Amino acid sequence: MEKTQDTGAGTMILKNAFKSYYGIAGIFAAITLSLIALNISYQRSLEMEMAEQFNSQQLLLAKTEASRIESYLNVVKEDMLHFIQMAAMINLPQESDFRLITNSICRHIGDIKRRVVFLDTRGQIRFTRGTMGIQETDDRIFQIAVQGGCQNEPRIYQDTKRIYFTAPICRSGSLAGAMVIFLDIQDVSTMFLSPLKSGSRGYAWMMDDKGNLLYHPMQTDMVGKNLYKTDSSCFRCHKSFDTEKKIIEGGGDFSGRYIAPSGEDKILAFSTMTLGDSRWIVAVSAPYSEVTRLIGRSMKFYSLIVIFVLIITGFSSIILLIYYRKKMVAEELQRNKKVLEDYAGELEKKVTIRTRELSTEKEKLNTVVSALGSGLILLDAEDRIQWINQPMKDIAGKDISGMSCSDICSDYTVIGSYQEHGLQTEILSNLFGRSDRLYQMTTAPIRGEDNKIEGCIKLLQDVTEMKRTEEQLIHSEKLSSLERLTCGIAQEIGNPLSSVFSLVQMLREVEQDELKKETIETIYFHMNRIADILKQLSSFSKMPVPHLKPAKVNNLIEESLSLIQYDKRVQDITIMKELSSGIPEITTDSNQLRQVFVNIILNAADAMPDGGSLTIQSRMNNGNVMITFEDTGIGIPEDKLQTVFDPLYTTKEKGHGLGLAVCQRIIKKLNGSIEAESELNKGSKFTITLPTNKA
Repeated sequence: MEKTQDTGAGTMILKNAFKSYYGIAGIFAAITLSLIALNISYQRSLEMEMAEQFNSQQLLLAKTEASRIESYLNVVKEDMLHFIQMAAMINLPQESDFRLITNSICRHIGDIKRRVVFLDTRGQIRFTRGTMGIQETDDRIFQIAVQGGCQNEPRIYQDTKRIYFTAPICRSGSLAGAMVIFLDIQDVSTMFLSPLKSGSRGYAWMMDDKGNLLYHPMQTDMVGKNLYKTDSSCFRCHKSFDTEKKIIEGGGDFSGRYIAPSGEDKILAFSTMTLGDSRWIVAVSAPYSEVTRLIGRSMKFYSLIVIFVLIITGFSSIILLIYYRKKMVAEELQRNKKVLEDYAGELEKKVTIRTRELSTEKEKLNTVVSALGSGLILLDAEDRIQWINQPMKDIAGKDISGMSCSDICSDYTVIGSYQEHGLQTEILSNLFGRSDRLYQMTTAPIRGEDNKIEGCIKLLQDVTEMKRTEEQLIHSEKLSSLERLTCGIAQEIGNPLSSVFSLVQMLREVEQDELKKETIETIYFHMNRIADILKQLSSFSKMPVPHLKPAKVNNLIEESLSLIQYDKRVQDITIMKELSSGIPEITTDSNQLRQVFVNIILNAADAMPDGGSLTIQSRMNNGNVMITFEDTGIGIPEDKLQTVFDPLYTTKEKGHGLGLAVCQRIIKKLNGSIEAESELNKGSKFTITLPTNKA
């Protein structure tokens, strides 16, 4: 009976197994078809995603090349403006001078076909150089360049073949000529766009906002034609130009797909750049099929593998299910139990490790924030400070947590501000009452899940020294340029001046006529003045190397006063001395330092034509020697105070504008500093600081 029951049970199990087999087979077939359908859908989705990513790269390429072309043309424009500034200061009598000054322009332009033209006031060519020929149509550009005189602004023009840069050259408010630079558009496009490849069949091309095709690597015979003025030759490769017109009318940057005239699906990205009154459009396109071909092959191969694996797996599973159903269930339960136990243990270990890593990263973050040289402020939506780091406490001089920004930062001044990538940056002065410091504050908003601003983070950096360093670098570059200029002027004018001076002196000796003799004396006086100016220029450009030796500052001040005691400019001036006796000897160049003292004293005398007082003080300050000259003269306007040390700047009728510039150079060579303070109609104060250690 038990055996029969077992047999019946076995038969029932066998029937159930066959029923399960057919059910599993049907389910397996449905799963297989579903997987194939999902695979096809996933393939198309992946193709579209890859095409979008590829097109994003094309857009990046288009933006990059457009930016490079724009930057290149801006460099040419800047070189031209530099040439104009040089030509406005000096005359160009010879073509060799013109070539010397325009060498930098030609070097930056490179191997591109170009032509640099220097025009006179009538628009006629005075000097020219370059590798491009001059056409009859260029005369119109030459006339435009000189029209309007000095009121004319630097402009950029273009046609389908050339791009023109024009600007007037003005000297003393009058038109002295003009400069024109024109480049070959095809050469510019070829240099930047010909190396650009998008895949194996993709390429870049360029047109302007008027519909002129400026560059095309595949259709070179179409370059220069206008898509709004098409003829029969334009439709040999295009059915219409609707896409190109939409690109022109759209503006900005774009990436997407379109159907080419040949019927092929393509992806397209383009970027625009501004050139004078025109826009250039750089476009990059590639066939859609080329981008997705590799994915199609991979997905087909993957589909075959999936189907094969599913068939083998299904067949094996059904066989094992028929013969080892119960055993598989038991083993599966045991295995699942062990897997769950292992997974639970592994998960616990990972949680422990991640917790430890988070703690470590938190400590690192706290250390970085605390050690950061800049101040950090965390504010809520009501502009109340929630947290600050230690550098911020040092800047504010106290803990300002819990306070409102409007309460503690109400009297500061915003010098400049700009916004970029959602970040607001401001340059502030007089923050926390510190008028001698400049701070840069960058504000980043904190947004919640609904994109609502819930607060912000502010980064405060002290940029005072950076600004000072930047100003010093600019001043040093100006001095270096002026040295070269003054040296050249002194040499070029000095030689012929010596000959003229000798002839005038001979005429003084032999001329007997009183009227002529008076005229010659006038010429002689002005020749002496020119010689004096050249001497000043030469001494400025050839500053001697300091001869350092020990000296006492107070003695040098006394010697300087002795040198000018009989000068009529100081006769009505009361000079008061407050010289400290505890000043040690310093290592300096006595002659050059005396020259500085005499120059400043005489400048003070010139500022007090009706008399006044000059106070000279020497003392020690933080281990350095400080000498101050304070007068009661007419003073210097506040807007001119920053330029008093600039070469050739002067307020005196017969001044050369080199005295204070030379003084500043001498003091800097002695490793010191000189500063000026002044108030209009009340007087000026010049402070010299020199180190006591060996220079």
